[in-house]
Amino acid sequence: MNLRTRSRNHAFTLVELLVVIAIIGILVALLLPAIQAAREAARRAQCLNNLKQLGIALHNYHDALLVFPAGHTLDRTGPGYGDRFTWPVALWPYMEQDALYSQMNFRSDFGGCYTWNTPIMMTALASFQCPSDGDSEFGHACRVRNSYVSNTGIGYLRKELPAKHKPGVFQQNKFVKMRDMTDGTSTTVGISEILKVREGFDYRGTWSYPEGCHYQHDRTPNTRIPDEVRTGMCPNADANHPEAPCIETYNSHLTRRILLSARSQHPGGVQAMLMDGSTKFINQAIDTATWQALGTPFGYEVIGTF
Repeated sequence: MNLRTRSRNHAFTLVELLVVIAIIGILVALLLPAIQAAREAARRAQCLNNLKQLGIALHNYHDALLVFPAGHTLDRTGPGYGDRFTWPVALWPYMEQDALYSQMNFRSDFGGCYTWNTPIMMTALASFQCPSDGDSEFGHACRVRNSYVSNTGIGYLRKELPAKHKPGVFQQNKFVKMRDMTDGTSTTVGISEILKVREGFDYRGTWSYPEGCHYQHDRTPNTRIPDEVRTGMCPNADANHPEAPCIETYNSHLTRRILLSARSQHPGGVQAMLMDGSTKFINQAIDTATWQALGTPFGYEVIGTF
């Protein structure tokens, strides 16, 4: 009698298949946060490096001219600059952007969209963009936005000479020297981050205009207290915006009283460049008094660990 061995082809049952899919889903769910955390760590490192390069450029500027650049110029000529020029422009020759800098017409200005400098105002340099932040372009015909803004101190930025608020490093028409910084460069913040809101005609971060390229130290990083901006520069006027709340509190550059806070997409705080050129991640839970003391170069505050 011939014996035949019958072989059976084993296939997954529906239950087994569902179990495998469930296991794969669990593994992906476990790995995804780790992947996202690794990506954010890389973006954060690049952001910190950008700020470090800005610090080097600032010190090279100071070595050459014995002053730091003004936050912006207004209604008069600074050293080589006309009206309404902002601090990022001053750093370009010290960041290998000589070709861009040489195209500038310093007899013109950055006031409107129909000047000699309009094509330059549309330039977005990678060194000024945090990889975690949004796009540079927004709903304006001739301007783009940066992720990094300069510290103007404590109090509203107004169109007044001399300024009456408690000044920071980057002021209106004021070129601060390192020796003037009596609080010390290692305990004074010069540049930090701002969020580029993705929707609308939002001026925050606009590097070529005084109402977008600065921030103040009144409120701690990532605060939920709304920024105060000009009518039309915060189109959503959303005091509950999930990323960067804002309200409109004045209606003309002549009545300017802007107040912006440092914000970022980095969980828990913001990156900052101190005026000695070092960089630091500052926790958003920092004490308000400490944060405000970090915003003034000559306030005579004693600052501990932060």
